[in-house]
Amino acid sequence: MKPFCYSTSKMADYLGVSKDFLLKNKNKLFKKGIHYYEPYGIKKTLWNVAQMEKWITGREENPFKEILNEL
Repeated sequence: MKPFCYSTSKMADYLGVSKDFLLKNKNKLFKKGIHYYEPYGIKKTLWNVAQMEKWITGREENPFKEILNEL
């Protein structure tokens, strides 16, 4: 059974992206309270595993999906 949340470094490894990508896209691609939480402050971000899986597989509405489809 997967945990509910991962740390930024563990989520980056899990998704195969950089930590910087995740952190730079907070409040842009990823929404606070849905994709990530900051229960211990901004320095300790926890990422929702189920929501990030939905986002990465495209089962969640991606704001850039229309742009990517046109390319």
